[in-house]
This record gives sequence, C-alpha cells and structure tokens, in this order.
Amino acid sequence: MKDVGDYIGKSPKAIALVKAVKCQLENVMDPELPFLSISEMGILRDVVFENDHTICVITPTYSGCPATDVISQDVLAAARTIDPMSEILIAMSPAWTTDWISEEAREKMTRNGIAPPEGQSHDRAFLTGD
Repeated sequence: MKDVGDYIGKSPKAIALVKAVKCQLENVMDPELPFLSISEMGILRDVVFENDHTICVITPTYSGCPATDVISQDVLAAARTIDPMSEILIAMSPAWTTDWISEEAREKMTRNGIAPPEGQSHDRAFLTGD
C-alpha cells in the first residue's frame, strides 16, 4: 500500500477518497478463507486515484484462481459504496506470494486449524523442499 509520500501532489479529496475506499475494503473477505480479509491475504495490493476515481489493484493467489471473479465483484461492490466510479485492476505481476500474507492472517489460520505457510518464497529451500 502507499506511503504518505506517495500522496504528494494529490488533492485532499483524492487522499481522503483513497483512504476511505481502503478502509471499506478491509471488510472484503477471502471467499475460500472467510475468516481472512483480502487485505490480510495480500490479495489487495493497492488503491490509487487516477482520472478522478479510485482503482483497486488486486492480485489473485494464482493464475486462473476461480475465486478471482467473486473477489473482483466483492471489491467493486464495496469500493463503489464510497466511490461510485471505482474500478478494478487485476495485476498478475508481480505474482502473488505467501510472503504477502500478514502475520495477523497467519495467526488466524492457526486458530482456525490451518497450518500457515512457513519460510520465505525467495528462499530456495522453501521453493524446492531441499
């Protein structure tokens, strides 16, 4: 997500709109793990303001993920309660990685009987099992 410095040159209205949409999207849950938000899963990559409206950037957990359509619809519905002109951008690059799962999400996984991924994806042993 954007740092404060990324808002330089943006109007106070644009900044407030982006923040409000981000806040609203905290309530969009992953349809496959409904106790986790798409933000906690790292699926919600960003919300930006361009051409007088917000764009919600999401990255599916894998190419062809069947939940992508549902997530896109849920994100758009939630965002449009704040910004009726909001759009979705599905970003496939960089590819989603388990590194993007928040620590809070990992704790929720454990509490719900799911073993969270361990290690870092840039660690060769993590990728190859060596």
